[in-house]
Amino acid sequence: MRRRFPLSRAEYEAAAGANLARPAWYKPALRPLEFRGIQLLVKDFRPCPWPWRLTWGRLMVARECAIYEALAGLPGIPRFLGRLDADAIVVERVPGRDLSHYRKGTLPAGFVDRLEAIVRGLHERGVVHLDLRQRRNILVEAGGTPVIVDFASALRLPKGSGLLRALSATDRSGVAKLRRKHAPDTVTEEDRRLLRLQSLRPLKAARTRRRASRHGPSAPNPGVRSDR
Repeated sequence: MRRRFPLSRAEYEAAAGANLARPAWYKPALRPLEFRGIQLLVKDFRPCPWPWRLTWGRLMVARECAIYEALAGLPGIPRFLGRLDADAIVVERVPGRDLSHYRKGTLPAGFVDRLEAIVRGLHERGVVHLDLRQRRNILVEAGGTPVIVDFASALRLPKGSGLLRALSATDRSGVAKLRRKHAPDTVTEEDRRLLRLQSLRPLKAARTRRRASRHGPSAPNPGVRSDR
């Protein structure tokens, strides 16, 4: 087992605050915890039904542990404190507001540049976040420092691999979208290219669905997910 947090499950349950996440059977609880004067956040799959907790939950815990360890010491990433147990991880709770609280053009000067530097640091360590278009995954600390949170969708890939380079475009397009909104005068040609590529994806999916519908329900198209 990876690095353990020096608190038992019983001690944690007695000391932690109420769940900050919207309850759902498949979602881990997010409970605040103060320990030795440090504000922490515990991501805990223990409340989930046991079949989900013992399979997907523990897979997610192991994966996020590996990702946080790969990013140890990188500015703009919450500090990883270890596993509580097989079902929960502990990270430092970062004070700040997420991007949903900021209207167009109201981010601190230079914020997007600093965020872009953090994203480059992720990719240099072989990690892609894959959900940076979700505004709640980027916090603004006091002083205008960006912090990236929630690595549930992230992947750790071999450094320099083609897959890493391909998927990193998803992260970079998320930064480009923010730049276009909050610092349009700094948008580069590379930003425009990334945004064009991302804008083509819904059009491609729509064309695929139209082709499938012309063939009727008896001719399934492997490029279309049945749950959409």
